Amino acid sequence: MNILIVDDARDMQLILRRILTLMGHQVMLADHGQQAWNLIQQHNFQVVICDWVMPVMDGPTLCRTIRDADLPHYVYIILLTGMSGKQNLILGMDAGADDFATKPIVREELEVRIRAAQRVLNLEHTLEEKHRNLESVNQSLSAAQALIQSDLKRAATLQTGVLPVQKMFGRLCVDWFFQPAQYIGGDTFNYFPINDELLFFYSIDVSGHGISSALLSMCLQTLLSSTGELYCVDELTRTNAARFPSRLAERLNYHLNHTLDTGDHYLTLIMGVVDTVDERLYFVQAGHPQPFLYNPITQRVERVDCTGFPIGLLPDMEYETIDLPFPPGSRFILYSDGILELQHASGAPMTEDDLQERLQALSALPARLLVSKLGEQLGLGRAGEDKPDDISLLTIDFCG
Repeated sequence: MNILIVDDARDMQLILRRILTLMGHQVMLADHGQQAWNLIQQHNFQVVICDWVMPVMDGPTLCRTIRDADLPHYVYIILLTGMSGKQNLILGMDAGADDFATKPIVREELEVRIRAAQRVLNLEHTLEEKHRNLESVNQSLSAAQALIQSDLKRAATLQTGVLPVQKMFGRLCVDWFFQPAQYIGGDTFNYFPINDELLFFYSIDVSGHGISSALLSMCLQTLLSSTGELYCVDELTRTNAARFPSRLAERLNYHLNHTLDTGDHYLTLIMGVVDTVDERLYFVQAGHPQPFLYNPITQRVERVDCTGFPIGLLPDMEYETIDLPFPPGSRFILYSDGILELQHASGAPMTEDDLQERLQALSALPARLLVSKLGEQLGLGRAGEDKPDDISLLTIDFCG
């Protein structure tokens, strides 16, 4: 090791240098603390052995100077002193000394203390190496995390991009809100006209949230599209509109259980058809939250009492189509259970009754304004604010 001896007594310098040189170390000498500090800034010393009492700068002052400095490596300090007592030991430790040796110096004692210094410095070197390796790993992880977040943001843009844009279909007015719990989520929905008389729609909530749920929801978008594997335009007519939702739900359930590998995922949904000629609403409910229907006669928002088993849990399930009148002025409201996981400002959880009251208070507004106002009331759409679960809301108005 490179060792610096600091002592104002020449004979002590020579004795220490002789002992340490025979032990195989490289040694330099300094007459006082200031000279030693100048040398420390120019050379890489692992150990400093310094006297306590010296002119210009004493030992404790040199210790504090070394500890206060931003040196690139650790310096092990051994203080030499002829003074005894606990108070002196405490003062030396407070100044930054690592060890002490008493004068007159004994060779065997010095050898033991140098070996102890070597062990400490080796440990320090090992810790520095591990720290550098950890910093390298952390940098790699940070870069990977930044790449993943960038990809997730792009994926979120793509997921939102597949949601429908058109919101007017003759006398039907549609609007919606969508906010994943994180970047991407398992909620999805769609609607499109079959012809001038029929509008097909669905709202889906895939279990869980995150990448796997989002991928399944994107897959369902493809399966249920007008050109998808499970759906054919020719099959949906006004004649069979009342049977179509249940048949399609059964077909989708079979596909998830026997064809598509969904892992542990399942889904809830409401899927149906609006017939603007017969002024009827046909839909199937499969584990989704109970929807709301605004009745233009009573001018009340009513909860539709319906139940159904989620899709993808058990094969060969049967589903029932619900048939309701849907005259002009009616409004059908679908939502995922993420809304019910929100909290009031007081911390109390949101309930279906709370949501029904809010929808009733906003019932006079057109779909676009209702969705906007409800989103404001529920604190939705705030940038950088994650929600407990994915949130989606879909409203279908039969305008007068």
